[in-house]
Amino acid sequence: MFVIILALLIIWPIAELFVMVQVADWVGFFWMLFLLFASAVAGILVLRHRGRAHWRRFRGAIDERRAPAKEAFDGVMITVGALLLIIPGFITSVLGLFLLFPPTRFLIRLAALTLFASKFKVAATTATWGTTGYNRYRSGRQSYDFEGEAVDVTDRPDGEPLPQLRSGSDGSEDQVDRDP
Repeated sequence: MFVIILALLIIWPIAELFVMVQVADWVGFFWMLFLLFASAVAGILVLRHRGRAHWRRFRGAIDERRAPAKEAFDGVMITVGALLLIIPGFITSVLGLFLLFPPTRFLIRLAALTLFASKFKVAATTATWGTTGYNRYRSGRQSYDFEGEAVDVTDRPDGEPLPQLRSGSDGSEDQVDRDP
C-alpha cells in the first residue's frame, strides 16, 4: 500500500504537468491559466452552494427520523468533488466534475456498496419515545414530582433514640447528645 501511495505522489504531479503542457499547446498558455482559475472559482462556488443544500437535506433526514446515509455520502462526494475542482490541474478537475454529477454519484455509491458492504455489519433497532418525554426534552422543563413515601426515623437499630439536632444562630446544626 505504501508503494502505491508513493507512486501516486510521484506520478500524479507529473501527469498533471504533462496535461497542462498539452492543453497550453492546444489552446494557449493564458487560456490554460484562465481554465485553471475558472475551475478553482467554480469549485469554491459549488462548495459554498451545494454544501449548504446538502447540509439542509442531511438535517431534514435526521428530522424525519430516517438514516441520512444517502445524504451523507452525497455530501462527502460533492465536497471532495469541489475540492478537486479547487486544486489546480485538469485531471483533478475532471475527477471533481465526475463526482459532482448525480448519475455518476449514483454509480459510485452503488460500486462502494458492492465493494464494502461485506466489510460492515449493520444493526437496525427501533426505539420509541413517547410524545410526553420528547416534548419535555424539547421544552427543557422537567417534572420533579415522584411517587414515594416518607418515613420518620427516630430510633437507631439497637433501639436507642437518635441525637437531636439544634439550629445555631448562623444556620448550622449541632448535635446535642442525650445522656440517659
